[in-house]
Amino acid sequence: MIAATLGWASSAVITRAVILDGVDTFTLVPLRMSFALGSLLLVVVVSRRFWTSSPAAWGRGLVLGVVAMALPMIFLTLVLEDLPVSLGSLLIALIPIATIAAAHFLVEGERFSPKSLPGLLLALAGTAVLVGLGGESVAGVNHLWRGVGFSIVGVALAGIGGALSRRFALEVPPEDLVLPQFTVNTILLLAVVPLIADVGVTGISVETWVLIAAIGVIGTTVPFASFLIAAGINPAYRLGLTGYTVPLVAVALAMIFLGERLTLPVVAGAALIIAGVIIAERATDHVPSPGVFESR
Repeated sequence: MIAATLGWASSAVITRAVILDGVDTFTLVPLRMSFALGSLLLVVVVSRRFWTSSPAAWGRGLVLGVVAMALPMIFLTLVLEDLPVSLGSLLIALIPIATIAAAHFLVEGERFSPKSLPGLLLALAGTAVLVGLGGESVAGVNHLWRGVGFSIVGVALAGIGGALSRRFALEVPPEDLVLPQFTVNTILLLAVVPLIADVGVTGISVETWVLIAAIGVIGTTVPFASFLIAAGINPAYRLGLTGYTVPLVAVALAMIFLGERLTLPVVAGAALIIAGVIIAERATDHVPSPGVFESR
């Protein structure tokens, strides 16, 4: 789980660094997933894990590749064009709340419990403090409300994707969903993005190429695969710690490597959001954990 936490947390920081170097979302995301799929295929060849020819898995992977990976990944990367990691990653921490709400409609046996309401309200209060008081106090903010809007859309899509991941992983082996959704996501991005946006790779420096490859391998394939492996040997409550710690580790890494600085409203908002997410998750009755983690 340490590998998953560090991988997802470093992904946000490296993504922000690449964006600050002038690479936009619609160039970065397809390249990221190309490296991610390439490294996953290497894992498949070497270990024979994650390979599947199951029509059921590929059918569900088609849905997850679009809803759980491609769309959230684009919107949550757009967030980091407008907001520093210290704001963007903490807003993304609301994904478990969105997953709880989506699971109420999409996963049999996971109904929203009134016991989750205090946690939900606490997380929303934390969001208000983070954005309303902290948004203007942090350096590196480009367009605050556009970034917040992208985060709302991305979090909602990731929540739906997370609920669908839980539902599908109860129907087919969780490991069988990995290769299909990675493949569908990558092919879709490479096919569609050039039709709707300019993808410029000629001006990317060698150093930035290395960072993009790191996002694909260290920030995507490694945490995704390691989380699935951890899901087979750890109880659900321990796996849930990953969702709480990733935003905090991301902020710490951003402070170290990007020179970001926290303000009191950001710290207060972060504390309320994380506390609210923990309370809401612990008050929710989950069906057996499928071991599939929603896209970051």
